[in-house]
Amino acid sequence: MKRARFLTCAGGAAAALAAVPGVAAAADPVTTQLLWIKNVEYAGFWVADAQGYYAHEGIDATFLSGGPNLASVEAVVAAGRADIGVDEIAKVVDAIAQGADFVAFGAIYQHPVAGLLSLPKNPVRVARDIVGKRIGLQQGAKEYIDGILTINHLPLNYTEVPVGFDPEPLVEGACDAYLCYQTAQPLVLAARGVPYVLASFETLGYHGVTDGLFATRDYLEKNRDRVVRWLRASVRGWVTNGHDPALGANLTVDRYGAGLGLERAQQLSSNRAQIPLIKGDPHLPQSGTLALSASEVGGPLYATLRAMGKTQLPPVGRFVDETLFRDAFPKRRA
Repeated sequence: MKRARFLTCAGGAAAALAAVPGVAAAADPVTTQLLWIKNVEYAGFWVADAQGYYAHEGIDATFLSGGPNLASVEAVVAAGRADIGVDEIAKVVDAIAQGADFVAFGAIYQHPVAGLLSLPKNPVRVARDIVGKRIGLQQGAKEYIDGILTINHLPLNYTEVPVGFDPEPLVEGACDAYLCYQTAQPLVLAARGVPYVLASFETLGYHGVTDGLFATRDYLEKNRDRVVRWLRASVRGWVTNGHDPALGANLTVDRYGAGLGLERAQQLSSNRAQIPLIKGDPHLPQSGTLALSASEVGGPLYATLRAMGKTQLPPVGRFVDETLFRDAFPKRRA
């Protein structure tokens, strides 16, 4: 439950209460809608909350679980049921094309987290290896393979095999390659001792970021300082998680994802696997953690989205706001 919010305006009632010895102003609530369940994919947020980074910034952070039953992160944010959303930039762009007014201001993964998993006897290592093969795809994932083939000027010649989130169809021979998350299914095969070949989407020519952070333009205009503080605390959480992945994994299993039946060893392995995908520009504070580059979006990412058949792309200068990150970390490291 959210605490009551007494802050009305600068110099208002909250400021008056804060001036009274022993009385502190209530923290500003920020609700974030996640795309997936509360697993280690969001470990940096759990660390920021548990370590008091949000509290230090005067933020009362709430995170809403996503998962397979969540229709759309964008719909939740547009309806005002969450202030910030976490989803693929491609999905945010789709929502804008349908009339939403969203602004993206950050991203968890600075590199694509998806990849193609195959077996050594029939490997997929580069894009041309996809041609003619049976590809195991979850619902809605066909556009990514089409985009990869288009980017590489290859024919859309492959067979789609519907699969779930378990790589067993690949092991059983029902498909030649399986669309995976680098932080999940390869670890499943490794734990079972099954040899595999992993080709990241980036290796296959797909460029972009994953798990973008976005909000409505109206919310950002009215709550800019609040989002800057939330972002600063979140970055601290992700940086700490990068230094101590066991902390984020344990918080996930014992507290934030308690009751989900998560396995500690698997969550730790997944957390370690995702850390290299999170770090960004080494010239930015905190190594660019959670930063979103307008040039990256307008260049390689938009080129990828066009290859996926997305033609209604918002002007980058209106869609991506780099200034919140700059306000959160005004001094760049040398």
